[in-house]
Amino acid sequence: MPADAPDIPDIPGLVAAATQAGRGLTALEPRSCALALGLDSLTICLNDHAGLELVWYDPADTVGVAFEDLQYTLGEGPTVDAARIGEPVLVPDLYTVPERRWPALLAATHLKPPRAAFAVPLNLGAARLGVLTGHCGTTGSLTRPQMSHLLALAEGATSILTTPHGIHDMSSSNPLPLHRALIHQATGALTVMLGIPLDQALARLRAYAFTHNLPLVDVARDVVHHRADLNDPPG
Repeated sequence: MPADAPDIPDIPGLVAAATQAGRGLTALEPRSCALALGLDSLTICLNDHAGLELVWYDPADTVGVAFEDLQYTLGEGPTVDAARIGEPVLVPDLYTVPERRWPALLAATHLKPPRAAFAVPLNLGAARLGVLTGHCGTTGSLTRPQMSHLLALAEGATSILTTPHGIHDMSSSNPLPLHRALIHQATGALTVMLGIPLDQALARLRAYAFTHNLPLVDVARDVVHHRADLNDPPG
């Protein structure tokens, strides 16, 4: 687990600079914030009609992103729980979590998960906007300063999300890219191909990915490019 670092940069200062930049979450660098907190990676997922949409992450963070994708596929895990209950879900060692808590997640074999995960909800009153999740490759609880900085980052991110620019990059007027855009495209394609509602199409994608031990985004890509009919394994 990350050691208590006395020279942790000022997270509130980083948030203030991002707010002043007027570019929404794009002004906050996930990698810099993770380093400031002594974590390996950070992600932000926002609630939408299909579940939790990953909108803020380091593209080089393969472990953290894959872990968030797996939670999205299975509908369980610390990020999912934090979004549901609106309270922090702190897991200092995922390998010691009772199997009954997240049976599908803990049984998954196609991912090397982080050893620790710390999910903090982005709450605005009774509204649950999303979840900030920190990941670490070693075990152990957050120190008091780390937890304080993580909560400060969550509060700052919530504040940024409620500004007019929110999740938009004002320099280009473009929203942050949706990590799971391909999944949404595949869901829409399945609704047309199979004549089923969106929620059933997404459930079918998720079930296929889990059954065949495949990343959900890979299954979605094969559906969009007509390489899979969800009956045979994608080629």
